Amino acid sequence: MAIQGRVLLAIMLRETTTRFGRTRFGYAWALVEPIAHVATLLTIFTLLRRAAPIGNDLSLFFTTGIVPWLMFVNISSRTMKAVDANGALLSYPQVLPIDIMVGRALLESGTMIAVFTILLMGLGALGSATVPGDFLDLAGALACVTVFATGLGLLNGVAVSLLPSYEKLYTAVTRPLYFVSGIFFTADAIPSPMREWMVLNPVLHMIEWTRSGYFQDYDGTHLDRGYAVAIAAVLLFLGLAAERVARDRLRRA
Repeated sequence: MAIQGRVLLAIMLRETTTRFGRTRFGYAWALVEPIAHVATLLTIFTLLRRAAPIGNDLSLFFTTGIVPWLMFVNISSRTMKAVDANGALLSYPQVLPIDIMVGRALLESGTMIAVFTILLMGLGALGSATVPGDFLDLAGALACVTVFATGLGLLNGVAVSLLPSYEKLYTAVTRPLYFVSGIFFTADAIPSPMREWMVLNPVLHMIEWTRSGYFQDYDGTHLDRGYAVAIAAVLLFLGLAAERVARDRLRRA
């Protein structure tokens, strides 16, 4: 266990250097993507004269939607590519495919939590942000996103080893989810009967959960924390099982 812990730490440090350390402003790039998303949505909704569905600030509303979304996308997609990008490490007997994938997932999660904190501090400096209404609830939401995306990333990594073109298929499937996961609307605003189908999307519940933890007076009527946790736990179990079954294949690939 201690050896695996040291391996995970070494992999995370290596990933950090590879991703952020090669350019002078490498770490700043982690902020560019969420800021670009928020700025784009803010511009569109301001031109349409739309008010924030929750609270009084559109930038806060979009930030609490974009961050869990990007956490989900980045963890699941980059975990999928982790073994391919770090295959040389598997020549060391102490390093397993699961170490490489989990190490990258933890790095992505930590990066997005740091980005979230910096964005909220920046909005606070501009007079927009407030203190989260329930830190534990907010932490639970982000933890659920991490577990869910890690499990999916493990499954994706195994799928790519079996079918290299799976990566393109996964990208094609996740892009439309951007528009149905509650980034720029709430679940309560979805008309029935469409809502009955859209609430099957666990990412929608995780974004609702994030907002429920941040905005003190908001608790979505259609938010189901139990459903989100159950889906995340099942995916993590399936991902771990798939990696264990396909471990030798991942090493050879």
